[in-house]
Amino acid sequence: MLSGLVGVGGGIFLSPLLLLGGWATARQTAGISAPFILVNSLAALGGIAIAGTATPIDPLALSAWAVAVLLAGWVGAGVGSRRLRHPALRRLLSIVLLAAATKMFLAPRGHDGGAADRIGATPVNPDD
Repeated sequence: MLSGLVGVGGGIFLSPLLLLGGWATARQTAGISAPFILVNSLAALGGIAIAGTATPIDPLALSAWAVAVLLAGWVGAGVGSRRLRHPALRRLLSIVLLAAATKMFLAPRGHDGGAADRIGATPVNPDD
């Protein structure tokens, strides 16, 4: 309900709740929140596809971002699971969550900062 009130996905609340409640370690939180966010994202994309409100996206730019995400995820998973101790991982997670919260609160009203703004999307001109 809280995520619906502020207009963001529930994943932004899941990680801090798990950590603050002492229900999971930082590693467990990362493992739990990744599939949770994936399922929420797929549901949102499905809703956009059904509604027909998707902004056209440049396939070349999307491909480049997909490769970057996969490589960064692979490197990050290796570093996070083998090299970072629990306190460092917790600090890093805190920084990421703080950055996401800051971006959410500083975004101009009516602007969601969504993928269409970042992935080489072609703006839709209502006058065309």
